[in-house]
Amino acid sequence: MFAGPCPPALTDVASRVAGLRGVTGPFSPPCRLIEPGSLRAELDHKLRRDLPIPPELFIESLVRLGFVDGDPVVIYHNLLDFYSSQVLGFYEPQADQMVVVNTPAAGQVQGALVWAHELAHAVQEHRFHLPSRLLAMRSDSDEQRAASAVAEGEAMLVMLLLDSPTADPDSLERAARAVRQQARALGTPAGVPDYFVADLVFPYTTGFTAALRAYRGGGWAAVDRLLSQPPTSTAALLHADHADTLAEVDASELPPMPEGWEEVLTDSAGEWGLSFLLGRRMEAGRAAAVASGWDGDRMRLIRDRADPDRWALAWRLRARTVDARKTIEEAMQRELPSLLARLAPPGTPTLTWVTSGRTLEVRAIWPQAKHSPRSPS
Repeated sequence: MFAGPCPPALTDVASRVAGLRGVTGPFSPPCRLIEPGSLRAELDHKLRRDLPIPPELFIESLVRLGFVDGDPVVIYHNLLDFYSSQVLGFYEPQADQMVVVNTPAAGQVQGALVWAHELAHAVQEHRFHLPSRLLAMRSDSDEQRAASAVAEGEAMLVMLLLDSPTADPDSLERAARAVRQQARALGTPAGVPDYFVADLVFPYTTGFTAALRAYRGGGWAAVDRLLSQPPTSTAALLHADHADTLAEVDASELPPMPEGWEEVLTDSAGEWGLSFLLGRRMEAGRAAAVASGWDGDRMRLIRDRADPDRWALAWRLRARTVDARKTIEEAMQRELPSLLARLAPPGTPTLTWVTSGRTLEVRAIWPQAKHSPRSPS
């Protein structure tokens, strides 16, 4: 790892990105060169910083909740290998620098589009502090996923317009369709669960569509508004027509921490997460239709201090309508028992359901509160 000059391909494209995105004054983030053998450790450090809990524990949480299958340590090892094979470099907001893998490909002209994409993230930091704000969203995966999608979508748009400056609306729409087709054709690498591929693809499809819609409707000014105030949920990103009407579920609405247990993770699954989870047991289109009634959620995952293999879940969701809540409830009652089978093995967990109006709460293996004996009167 050492300081060095930026590859010419990166330097050359920096001024073009700045001009396209309205950056005044000199714009060329410094570069930090790393050797290819150091990339895996660099990505490991980045993930440990960006995730709310250590990566292995985060993946174990996904296993316990039914999002993925497999050994968390092995999965993380495979993920690092997969990410390392894809990365030529990336923008690092904390140091405001480009991290560049020191290979011949980094300086080739073909790398210019990669650098345009990453430099777009640098512009997002300089103008809107969006990459830094993403780091502050670690406690809400759904909000972070939605904002990240906007960031990646805008970077895709910058990359496209630099490559084809005279692109008309029809060619932009063709490019959007091509991105979606490429995403559908993307295979799942060996040892990497579908969840991580779907999570990787989402920003480059849905996010690009949102950025392109804003650009076609109001030019860069509309895109800038999207970057300065990104959607706060994947539902708001997916359904722009009711983005402003979405509610929130606060962590204070969840049951208190039971004695003898410790919190592992408090998070929001969001419409995207609910759709993916149900889609592991249902037809994908049906799962997406059920999840489209989502209007807010918060979940808390805990584990027994005396028995770390015994976990429990409290998950509170709010639907857009009472009928939508009934639809979500029916699907969850049918599919969750098998999805949560690894929450506290062996056996299917006991689930408790509480509903009221548009709100649904499910508790899995959640301990009953202990009541102190009453003093004699």
